[in-house]
This record gives sequence, structure tokens and C-alpha cells, in this order.
Amino acid sequence: MSRRPPIAVTAALLALLGLVAGCSGAPANTASQAPGSAAATVATTSTPAAVKGPEVTITTEKGVIVVTLNAEKAPVTSANFIKLATSGFYDGLRVHRVDPGFVVQAGDPLTKGLSRSALVEALTTHTPPVGTGGPGWTIPLEQTGLLHERGVIAMARSDAPDSAGSQFYITLDAAHSLDGSYAVFGAVTQGMDVVDALAVGDKIVSIAVTKD
Repeated sequence: MSRRPPIAVTAALLALLGLVAGCSGAPANTASQAPGSAAATVATTSTPAAVKGPEVTITTEKGVIVVTLNAEKAPVTSANFIKLATSGFYDGLRVHRVDPGFVVQAGDPLTKGLSRSALVEALTTHTPPVGTGGPGWTIPLEQTGLLHERGVIAMARSDAPDSAGSQFYITLDAAHSLDGSYAVFGAVTQGMDVVDALAVGDKIVSIAVTKD
């Protein structure tokens, strides 16, 4: 899928205003690892995002989110996420994208060490280029057959299919235009209210595997 989010100063300013008002913003950035929000692709998969496998707990400033990974349908993607989580890679990173009714996105190491205000500035100036960071490697696009229902977790990537690394997103609503183009690898089983409450700049305290 060649779609990627537009880079617009207006959207970035809306994100800033959203933060000042204490609500979720929809930041624009130079993200090379973000699903586009415009409908384009046709769904090619048919399996719902049923979950079976390891349980991962994402602790954020807003509360706890429990995600069950579908290691059977998405073994490569799940293993990569677990590797990053157990190494502490995600600890201290910030949510850098909230697109209301679409996705919440995090996992960019370029957000580590940034304050909330510094992150908003970076999303406006692209310095550092938040949305482009990764772990130093990429994984192939895994055709999991899982659909983009509300509350699924999937890997963000650039226009290149095999470019996912560490950035992930959770859907705020069904997004079937992304089916088959991004690897869904699990679903939220507890704490969807926390996901709904996340805003740009909120910190991920830790991500831990709490059930093998």
C-alpha cells in the first residue's frame, strides 16, 4: 500500500491545540511508518482478529492496556514485539500520533527523552523527525489474515512493505481499508477505555509480557 499520512502544518497546529485543550490531537509528521487514513485499498483478508497467545501489558500514564497477541497467525510479528518489549525498548517512549476514530500510534525511539511540549514541537518542525524511528532492523510484512477491527494492534511501516520495525498502532474503530496491507498481530482484551483516552505526548511507562 502506497498510502501515507499527509504532511500538513495545519494538522500539526491542530495537534498542538488539542494538547493545550487536554484532548487528543491528530498530529501530522514526516512519519515513514504510519498507516494512511484515506480509504484506498480493498480488503483481501477474511479472518477476524481472534486472539490466542501471549499476553502483554502496556502501562501508560493514563492506565493499563492488556493485549493478547495472536502468535499462531502472526508468529514473526509477535516475536519481534515480544523481543522489543522484554528488552525494555518501549519503556519511556511517548505516543506520537492520535488520529481520532482511526488509530493511536507509538513505538518511535526518537520520542524517548522528549517532554510533551518538545514532542509537539518536533511534530511541527520535524526535528527530530518523529515518526521515522525504529530499532535498527525491519521485519517482513506478515500476511496474518487478521482484520482491522476496533481495538486491534498492528505494525506501522513506510510505503515499503517490509519496513516495519518497532512502531505499532491500535485502532480506535474498524479500519478495513488497511486489511492485508499492515500486519495485525493481536487485540486489546482489557483497557480499551485507556486507549480511547490516550493523547499525543502520553508516555508508555513499560510494556511487559505478563503471560506466555
